[in-house]
Amino acid sequence: MTPARARIDAVLRGPWPRRLWLLANLAALPALALIWLHVFQRPHQTDAYSTWHAWADGRLYPLQWEPVTEYPYAPPLAQLITPLTHLSFKLYNGLWAALQLGALVWMVGPVGALVALAWPIPNVAGYGDAAFGGPVYASLFNGNPQILVAASISFGLTRWPGWFTFVLLTKVTAGIGVLWFVVRREWRNLAILIAALLVIVIPSFIINPETWPQWFALLAGAAGHSSAPDVVAKETFLEVPLLVRGPIGLAIVLLASWRGWTWAVPIGCFLALPDVHLSGFAVLVAVPAVWWRTRGLPTGPVSLPWTGAGAVRG
Repeated sequence: MTPARARIDAVLRGPWPRRLWLLANLAALPALALIWLHVFQRPHQTDAYSTWHAWADGRLYPLQWEPVTEYPYAPPLAQLITPLTHLSFKLYNGLWAALQLGALVWMVGPVGALVALAWPIPNVAGYGDAAFGGPVYASLFNGNPQILVAASISFGLTRWPGWFTFVLLTKVTAGIGVLWFVVRREWRNLAILIAALLVIVIPSFIINPETWPQWFALLAGAAGHSSAPDVVAKETFLEVPLLVRGPIGLAIVLLASWRGWTWAVPIGCFLALPDVHLSGFAVLVAVPAVWWRTRGLPTGPVSLPWTGAGAVRG
């Protein structure tokens, strides 16, 4: 480290920069509260409504796959939120937005959350009654759980692997991030993830066994299809089919896992999303969140299986 760099680091680690950063985060909280209030006062009947309305006709999934299905996620989420469906949609939407906003702050802090919500690329002018609507704001406004997906990827890689269960049960194909544990031979973390998944799935199946075959049938019907024609007219959409994006995302996850680039895994997960609407880009918030939590950690490359050597942690 050069003397100039050492002096800069010493200044940044001093008491005044820390105090200024604390003040900036405190100042960001009222702004975040105002954004939540804006969303709460303007309930939008799209993704959040689909979870609140999931059991309305007594059947969780349609009889056959449809291009736009109201509730496309696994049964446990619908079962978990059943008590909340007795609330008014406005109140439910406010709670759902608060959950996503809390996850965003947990990932990147109040200042980081404010920057993410204001991030304008890509954006749709006027989305959510805002001057512009970027991907993170879109996820918060329409209720698509992409912020929760980003948080689950981030904390699944850096805190507790069981967080990945949310990804696997909502945006199934984006769950390729779990290959990090396989490539790096982190068998204990993989076992924790599998155990957490079973703890969720088994009681869910016991409660509503008929819903699981329906969900698998829904996934089978959706394979190879895209809802792009139905949404591309109203919001930014990455019009690249999953059959093209998926292998690229898989390659990125495998390369990142081999080299120890934890921060790159969310990029592969993003490319493997079933569909990439405007709010889908919010998953990329996990990139800086993971980088921040893993900077300086000795996560070097691992040896390839056919070399017969163990993992190398630099």
